[in-house]
Amino acid sequence: MVFVTVGNAKRGFQRLLNAVESLAADGIFNEKKVFIQSGHNPAFHPRFCEHKPFISMDEFDHWMEKAELIICHGGCTQLTAIRLGKVPVVMPRLEKYDEHINDHQVQLVRALAAEGRIVPAYEPEEFERAISEAWKRNAHPIPPPTSPMLSLLAQAITELSRQRA
Repeated sequence: MVFVTVGNAKRGFQRLLNAVESLAADGIFNEKKVFIQSGHNPAFHPRFCEHKPFISMDEFDHWMEKAELIICHGGCTQLTAIRLGKVPVVMPRLEKYDEHINDHQVQLVRALAAEGRIVPAYEPEEFERAISEAWKRNAHPIPPPTSPMLSLLAQAITELSRQRA
């Protein structure tokens, strides 16, 4: 099962959603179920994936634990995947596409990719390669980091995002 999440940011993330839907239409996920938490993207109506705009924290935890592959934005979701011992495919939201107010997600994605904890896909045309790489890495996952830094960072990001909501 593949779980895709764009989080709850108020700005849309159609770029990621359209890329996943296109790959699902092309059969890249090999008949595996693809469930998407699609967020604030009311124009998104997939034909090849299941989706809900928003899910509860219990549902989120369920999908994160159950997923064989996680595809997500560059926020705290990637840190949750890492803590679960998974290697997610991560596309950062970019300011130039009006997906975020700045490019801070790129910095976090680059740092985690340099450590081999995630597989980045900065643009849709990079998804197929990134997904292939993530399948390989998840077959032999690296242990979650023992440092409490990721947990502290995830907590700080979550708290900041709740303050802005």
